[in-house]
Amino acid sequence: MQTEARQLNSWSWMFIAAGTMRALLIPAAGAVVASGGFLLTHLHFLSLLLIVPALVYAFIRQKVYSYRFTDSELVVRDGLLTKNVRHISYERIHNVALVRNPIHRLLGVTTARIETAAGGKPEALLRVLSLEAADELRRYSLGEEQAIATDSPEARAADAPLLQVPDLELVRLGLISNRGFIVVAAGMGVFSQTNWWDQDWMRAYAGVHAKAPEWAAWLFDSGSLAGRALLGLAFIVFFLVLLRLLSIAWYLVRYRGFTLRQKNEELRAEYGLLTLVSSLIPVHRIQLVTITSTLLHRCFGRTSIDVETAGASTADSDLSGQLAASGVNTTRQWLAPIIETGQATGLVHHILPEIDIEAVGWKPIEARATRRIVKRVALAVMPITVALAAVLTFSLIPLSGWHALWLPLVVLTMAWLIARQWVRHAGYALTEHAIYFRSGWLSRQISVVRFVNMQTVSIRQTPFDHRKRMATVAVDTAGAGATGHRIRIPFLDVDVALSILQRLYAETRSTEFRW
Repeated sequence: MQTEARQLNSWSWMFIAAGTMRALLIPAAGAVVASGGFLLTHLHFLSLLLIVPALVYAFIRQKVYSYRFTDSELVVRDGLLTKNVRHISYERIHNVALVRNPIHRLLGVTTARIETAAGGKPEALLRVLSLEAADELRRYSLGEEQAIATDSPEARAADAPLLQVPDLELVRLGLISNRGFIVVAAGMGVFSQTNWWDQDWMRAYAGVHAKAPEWAAWLFDSGSLAGRALLGLAFIVFFLVLLRLLSIAWYLVRYRGFTLRQKNEELRAEYGLLTLVSSLIPVHRIQLVTITSTLLHRCFGRTSIDVETAGASTADSDLSGQLAASGVNTTRQWLAPIIETGQATGLVHHILPEIDIEAVGWKPIEARATRRIVKRVALAVMPITVALAAVLTFSLIPLSGWHALWLPLVVLTMAWLIARQWVRHAGYALTEHAIYFRSGWLSRQISVVRFVNMQTVSIRQTPFDHRKRMATVAVDTAGAGATGHRIRIPFLDVDVALSILQRLYAETRSTEFRW
């Protein structure tokens, strides 16, 4: 079976042109600077340099881009002078992510990003398709039997959701997290362009003092230490409240309506207020599961679950900003951005029956780890203490060099208390199907890797480990990223580490890896 070649949607030229113009903005800004401002007086000429090439490229790209389906693969053709033909096997496709911003929704189209287990750049970026064409793409590529790109209630009622996150839960998540810093950083970037540092702030302060009512005038009196302290405290409180409000707004915009559904071997996550994201997570491609519970999570009786999948793309494109903010183009994706603590392990067990965190028998790491952690902190603090003692001795500060000893005393005491709690809560477990690792004290995390997903196992020893007869066992998977909680079990007795390594090595040899 081979279908006829399909073209992109008739609106594709507009989105391709917009992406091209965004890519040309930085060179255009450089041209303005290089011209000494000459181009600013000829904006019509500068706009032609941006718009005309972008429109020409967009129309050509729309005409030459095509795709078709065969029995076993998706064939994508692109290029005018240099022809590019890609054959993408259906077996390698693990996700067709759909992103719809407000303009997409207004025009009834979507952008489709085809991801495979290879990772890196997406195998294909179809910008843009009609909802019917996106539905056809998913049905052929992923073997789906019914329409999923439409917004009809009938299409969504067929699959009962595993998880729905109401707005109140997103408010809690905003209070727990610090995403408000993203909005503040963006606002500061814009504000910095207004030359705010050149303002006469003392004059503005005097104006506020003059207009303040009598009962509050003492707060702005330059000689009132208590007034300045209260104003500083009020500013800190206002800033913290503003951060939380912005964090709540960020989550409501990004993840409003978060719904997780499962159909056979596939999970579908859909979310977004302005930009709607629909992403598939094949269950067998889940490489690692991490459950995170910070101190604020536990205060609200909540936790979060994220998974790492094989081959998620991290490539740059004009779509990457939207996807990165929505959690699609990273190897880690939300399984549940927030969920009641009592339901978290049940949800993981429902999706992956081999993982039963409640039934795990945890084993501790070496108690000697506390002393080793404190010694590491002491080695770092020692040169700082010597430098501080020298500054206090030879400077005009009315303190003796011996006062520098307060630094290691306080730091090492805190390090010992924190390290002791960290070691008490750290642990690992081996079951019939998976390896587990937990760590953290105030912020606690549990990571799980099934044996069928392990790619490499290793044992690591530093010279200090060798001296203390200790080692670290590490497990890597196909979706291993550079950040995030991983299976890295430190401070194990070397004999215990070797026994774990032998068990994991035997499991990797006897288990067939599945993409």
